[in-house]
Amino acid sequence: MSCKLNLQARIIWPKGSTTPTIFDMRNKLSSLWKILGKWGISSLGKGYFELTFSSLEDVKKVRSVPSWNLNLGILKLFAWSKDFKPNMQSSNTAQAWLRIYGLSQEYWRPKILFAIANSVGTPICTDSASSKPMIDRTFGQFVRILVDKDVTRTLRYKVLVERVGFAFYVDLEYENLPDYCTNCKKIGDYLEICKNLNSEPIHMNTMFLLFFVSSLLDSSSLTNSQNPLFFYLERSKKK
Repeated sequence: MSCKLNLQARIIWPKGSTTPTIFDMRNKLSSLWKILGKWGISSLGKGYFELTFSSLEDVKKVRSVPSWNLNLGILKLFAWSKDFKPNMQSSNTAQAWLRIYGLSQEYWRPKILFAIANSVGTPICTDSASSKPMIDRTFGQFVRILVDKDVTRTLRYKVLVERVGFAFYVDLEYENLPDYCTNCKKIGDYLEICKNLNSEPIHMNTMFLLFFVSSLLDSSSLTNSQNPLFFYLERSKKK
């Protein structure tokens, strides 16, 4: 029964920023979860945590929000699983800056920007230029939002923005999104150079081909019977 009152979580923060301590997280969550009963949080390492609650109702309330913005980072919750080991978790998400084009400045508000960015990933923060009040803003060509993106999902390059009586599309562009290999499922690798894909054993025919091709450089003066290429072709005809 106790596992039903537990959740596991991962904290996502901007690269280069200071890792939040367990005390920072507890203080921030306490201000967000005032209506809950007694709860606890413990660090599992590698940015993962385990949370324990007093009732199933509290678990449902917390899970009703996909991710919690702690300012010091984004807390993503997921169901408790046994034998959980942080160092065995393979992540399929990566941080990248998202540019949003075609958005009028009156829409440059955190809730609106995060709602748009949420369609492609988990929004973390806006850059300094996008966060300035309109009166202090000197740049307005596009908005930049740091998102935690699932690299296995198809990229979206347009999003429909709707309000009462009006709707329009905005264009999306990603900065330095890392490669992802569909074969080994690793971020930073890609199919054309995947070591796992190219690590198949070399067959004898392939080894023979490598031998005679490398020998061609010195075979120009050889007769047909001595030429390795002629020998290979003759042998192939007999099969």
